[in-house]
Amino acid sequence: MLRRILIRNHALITEVELNLDEGFHVFTGETGSGKSILLGALGLLLGERADTASVGLSSDRAVVEGWFSAPHLEGWLLEQDLPATPRLSIRREVLKNGRSRVFVNDAQASVSQLKALGEQLVDIHQQHDLGVSLEREALCHLLDQVGGHHSVVQAYQSAHSGWVAKAAAWKKLDALSKAPHGDVPYLKHQRTELEALNLDALDWLELEASLKTLSRASDLKQGLEGAAHALGRDDASAIVQIERALKALRSLVGVDADIDTALERLESSRIELQDLADTIDDLGRKKQPDPSKLRMLEERQDALWSATKKHNVVSPEDLLAKQHELDSQIQSLEGLADDLREAEAAMVQAQEAMQSTGRDLREARLAAGTKVAGRVLPLLGDLKMPHASMDWESEDVPADALGFDSPIIQFSSNPGSPLQPLSKVASGGERARFSLALKSVLAQVQSTPVVVLDEIDTGVSGEVASFMGAAMRAIAHSTQTAQVLSVTHLPQVAAQAEHHWEVRKSTDGTTTEVDVMALDGKGKLQAIATMLSASEVTAEALGQASQLLAAAKDC
Repeated sequence: MLRRILIRNHALITEVELNLDEGFHVFTGETGSGKSILLGALGLLLGERADTASVGLSSDRAVVEGWFSAPHLEGWLLEQDLPATPRLSIRREVLKNGRSRVFVNDAQASVSQLKALGEQLVDIHQQHDLGVSLEREALCHLLDQVGGHHSVVQAYQSAHSGWVAKAAAWKKLDALSKAPHGDVPYLKHQRTELEALNLDALDWLELEASLKTLSRASDLKQGLEGAAHALGRDDASAIVQIERALKALRSLVGVDADIDTALERLESSRIELQDLADTIDDLGRKKQPDPSKLRMLEERQDALWSATKKHNVVSPEDLLAKQHELDSQIQSLEGLADDLREAEAAMVQAQEAMQSTGRDLREARLAAGTKVAGRVLPLLGDLKMPHASMDWESEDVPADALGFDSPIIQFSSNPGSPLQPLSKVASGGERARFSLALKSVLAQVQSTPVVVLDEIDTGVSGEVASFMGAAMRAIAHSTQTAQVLSVTHLPQVAAQAEHHWEVRKSTDGTTTEVDVMALDGKGKLQAIATMLSASEVTAEALGQASQLLAAAKDC
């Protein structure tokens, strides 16, 4: 339950602090007094979208803090890596620059975490919420909670997840079989083309080197012949000149050590030059022009580059990997027909399981619908709709995580009138009463400690309003709810409350401020009399207010 809320610099609120007990609370005040501002602050505390317009003038930020008693959420807090304590504190700051900060038990948290936390703490209903309550998701959850058939829901959700997975697997294989790259004959043709290139024996660097050599064969021949003549074939060649030098020095062997050393070096040079000359002669014989081989290598190079472009790879060296990829793809596709048949059979089996559990879920919901009607109709009788009748229909919809049924409430408020969809036949007042009756049923099964009712009693008056107030108080004392906070303009509803707060707006001519006051018995009597008189409080209004309060005590 909400123990305390502190609001600072939020819109027209400078500072408001409320300490709340269990039970039924009402918030009253003149139209425009600031009740929506109070609810807006509560919304911020529960994770609603922040707006810089909510920041007041007294500071650079709006701050809303709340303290809850929520021992049932300790496990959830631990899962979210947040400090877990039975007493839960939440702090929301909205800065003028648009930034927003959230703290849960003094640890920084995200807005999404706050929103998820808020949904487990407070259930807010506004006067036009019945439309939302009649949407498929809300009705499915209502029936599942009232029916308590959690194992049936889990069985369907498991079967649905299995069907989704099997359908996705089949769809993937089916798309693969129909795609262009799923054509096995064409893939084999591509593989044959690559096999013809003899990629296993390809040395791309060697091929490029051979092409470079053969393309310059004439230049190489001319250069090698020139080098051969310079080294040893001519009378003026290097080797001949060295032989002459050796002849000149050999007669001086043993005369001078330095000359002997020079002679040894000269001998080594002659041997090296002779070896080099032999090598050049050998190269000259090998590096002969070969137009046919050159043409063959150029054709191979062209074929490799063409394949590289066709298969969209970086270089011819990547073609072998592409060939292996085609091998694997062909192998997979050749077994695809069998895989596709197996996937289709698995999908059909999963669909049958889903349909079976879905039928069970539909029946469980229809049974729960009977329970809901059995609980709602007596409440509607108390709310002066004694002739109301309701039933449930279930329309088929495409299967999803909720099921393949769409529950619809059929309703009639008058005897003899045919049942029709509630959203089409109920008046504003009837909608308000039905919404409250439905909320009363939910309060017995839905674990939400705090329920906020924002003017859901619009469109009713008199004795009906008294019964609505009593119903709200009953919700506050149900096993799953600790508090009901109701914003109302009806004195009959206010009289039923155990705690009465009045929202007031004041101005000094320069600034305007909203405040919230807790009313004692005398203040409550005066406030209800004011609601009854709509102007100056009369003795008659005070008497009526006293009667409403006395009647409320007897309920």
